[in-house]
Amino acid sequence: MKINMKSGIGSLLAAILLVSVMAIPAMSSNNSQAIEKENDIVYTEAELQSLYNKYDITENDLKFAKGELPNFLEGTILCSDKKVVVTEDGKPLENMKQGIDYDIILTEPEMLGIIEKAKKGYIEKYGVDPENPKIDIVNDIAIPTEEVEMLVKNYSIELTGPPISSIIEEKMLRVSFNPKAVDDKIYVHIYPAADNNHEPSQSYYSDTIDATERFEDIGINVYRVWHYNWWDASDISPTDSSSAALSDLRQDCAYIRDSSNDIVLGWVDYLDNNGRAYIDGPYSVCAVSASGVDWPHDSIVQHEISHNFGALDQGWYVYEHPECTMNYMWAYSGTNIWCSDCEDDVQYGIDH
Repeated sequence: MKINMKSGIGSLLAAILLVSVMAIPAMSSNNSQAIEKENDIVYTEAELQSLYNKYDITENDLKFAKGELPNFLEGTILCSDKKVVVTEDGKPLENMKQGIDYDIILTEPEMLGIIEKAKKGYIEKYGVDPENPKIDIVNDIAIPTEEVEMLVKNYSIELTGPPISSIIEEKMLRVSFNPKAVDDKIYVHIYPAADNNHEPSQSYYSDTIDATERFEDIGINVYRVWHYNWWDASDISPTDSSSAALSDLRQDCAYIRDSSNDIVLGWVDYLDNNGRAYIDGPYSVCAVSASGVDWPHDSIVQHEISHNFGALDQGWYVYEHPECTMNYMWAYSGTNIWCSDCEDDVQYGIDH
């Protein structure tokens, strides 16, 4: 879920990335009669069908979860060959140039209007709400989200994989790698992946807005800038690697950072974790769905940006830590608060 960042000696082009990964066994199918996943949970085909009937799961719900339906934004300007920038007031940032940084600029309400219209048409055509999918693919098994919630509450299923550690050098960076507020302002640059393999299939927009605005409770002003049809994540390998996605986001989108109060948030369709971020670093990546249990999208954003400002993970289960978005179970449950210690860490990171 996180990447630890320490200062070192070297150059920007030769930044060292040391990664250690602990593998989690993928779910396997023993035969046509039973499907087994880790933690000894087994469903027969008949049991899965019974769950689908119980939760009113349609064939299109399953197709949507498996990526077999068109993207709901297909045919809109947000899913095109035009570079689209969205700001809250529809005005470009000071150093942005039309034809280079963007072709079209929209206000955030205009963007949300396009999304809402596309979502409505998608529901009418397919009967699937891209903002509230009814299926969670957990280690290759399509399970109704309500059933997954029960499994998590019963501690029958894990929430995420282990963290990855790395070292990042920053001696010659033109802008400090450590993000912090300038004049009480933070700019969050949001890059949805534009390539076919990684473009987000679900609606995460309102959740991203809600999560970023929570940081204003700490006493800063947050300005969102959306960059559509820019980030090509097609060279990520393996394609579902969250650490590779984070590295690619940094490589492709570092150009936008001209101040220490710029942070960069990427959105992709599917990764091996719900999100990944540099601790005390300005980049994070979020996935609308993951190989394990899917978190609420606003929880992912709040959790990962908190890492950017120095907050650490606080255990897996609710009994390990007071209610806080930095605890995995609390984040999955949808809490939107920090414990006092983590809020202090975020505040310190924003100020320093």
